[in-house]
Amino acid sequence: MRILIDGLDLTGKTTLAKQLAEALRAEGAAVVHHRGVLAPRNPVAALLERRGISAPQHPTSALLNAAYLVACALDRPLRGAAVWERGGILIQESYVDRSLAYGIANGPWAAARLALRFPHLFTGFDLALYLHAPLEIRRGRLERRKEANVIDHRSVSGEEFQEAFTRALRTAGRRHRDVWFIDTSQAGTDRIVADVVRWARECARPATGDPASGRLPAPRRTPRRSAVRS
Repeated sequence: MRILIDGLDLTGKTTLAKQLAEALRAEGAAVVHHRGVLAPRNPVAALLERRGISAPQHPTSALLNAAYLVACALDRPLRGAAVWERGGILIQESYVDRSLAYGIANGPWAAARLALRFPHLFTGFDLALYLHAPLEIRRGRLERRKEANVIDHRSVSGEEFQEAFTRALRTAGRRHRDVWFIDTSQAGTDRIVADVVRWARECARPATGDPASGRLPAPRRTPRRSAVRS
């Protein structure tokens, strides 16, 4: 089972990913909380690392954005997600979705525009949680953040940027089985975690679990594709 947590900066992605991982482990699931490209031997990602280029820098220029998109495109043929799942639950904190969205909102840059036409080139997830919050609330969170980077500041540049980012996410999300757009100024982390745990239970094979234990059964893929939630 694959769960993606992505969206604008200053929306609580890291906090949600950590708490969700803890909640699913408490249910008896094997969980991996991961960031970055999925394939451990991704050649483009390795090149970026050797040059000292970290993930927060990828959306800062058209060239770095293009390189990261290529790296993420390689994840699918390299079966990067399978390495982390290992029969359990992969919680991916940020992925190519935000890079596509930044490429559109910043430029639009050519690589992002092209890649967004073919979102299925990239690894899909069983559930994608796209987090957002009103601009003024995110600006307030930025003021309280001790270590803000250039992307944090760029993400609160204005409503036009935020709207373009969100439109791109909706297109990128077509490759996922289920997509939820969540306003973290309205929905608390505990509520989101509880909803996702219930979703995971519904997607699991009842026959493989022990009903008496109350633990989450082994996951399976769901054949349905749910509508985008707002």
